Amino acid sequence: MKKSNVRREEILAVAERLFYTKGYEGTSVQDIITEMNFSKGGFYHHFDSKLAVLEAICAARAEEGCAQAQAACETMESAVDKLNALLHASVLLDRDNPGFAALLIGVAYREDGALMREKMKTTQLACMLPLVTQVVAQGAARGEFFVESAVDTAQMLLRLHLQFTDEIAFLIAAGENEDETAEAMVKKLSTYRTAIERVLIAPFGSISFVEAKDLRLLGQAVLRERVRQRADAMLGAN
Repeated sequence: MKKSNVRREEILAVAERLFYTKGYEGTSVQDIITEMNFSKGGFYHHFDSKLAVLEAICAARAEEGCAQAQAACETMESAVDKLNALLHASVLLDRDNPGFAALLIGVAYREDGALMREKMKTTQLACMLPLVTQVVAQGAARGEFFVESAVDTAQMLLRLHLQFTDEIAFLIAAGENEDETAEAMVKKLSTYRTAIERVLIAPFGSISFVEAKDLRLLGQAVLRERVRQRADAMLGAN
């Protein structure tokens, strides 16, 4: 790896750690530079803003998720199983990393976050469309799905999945009560599962890209992470 690329990856790693510990709003470009003992010019050689750093982190996470899903698909026979694995590869729906989900929701899902959300969707579509198209075509050939165009259907499925992710994120962003937020998320999940099954004319209950219990745990973890960050901010202010 070139030295410039190594430096870029170092910036991303340090920035992500600071975003977790200090919060996105509480971290400045100068904080990142100071932590790295790096020059301001060196930072701006790679990124033009703190938001650009976060966008790069999200893009890298999306690509990692795509690669992991593709690897998982290689061990599966059923097109349904492969599709569920691919749709599970979301930078937001990873309950094992609530800190990242909380960071993403706090920035991309606020009023001025529309541009970042669209950039994230563009990255995920570019990465996932060829894989989902291949799986849909396989499912159609084997009689698991019934579609006229694999690529058009794959685009529709991904759009539905991205819209589902948006709605889940907005529910968590606005949520304060864990039980109420979880109930609302599970209802959304049921609606979108049914919609995807109908697009594919797949058996009822076959689409399970995320389990309701995992969705509940994700919401719980992000809401509690938000409470922790608020408490840390209050302590810092005092």
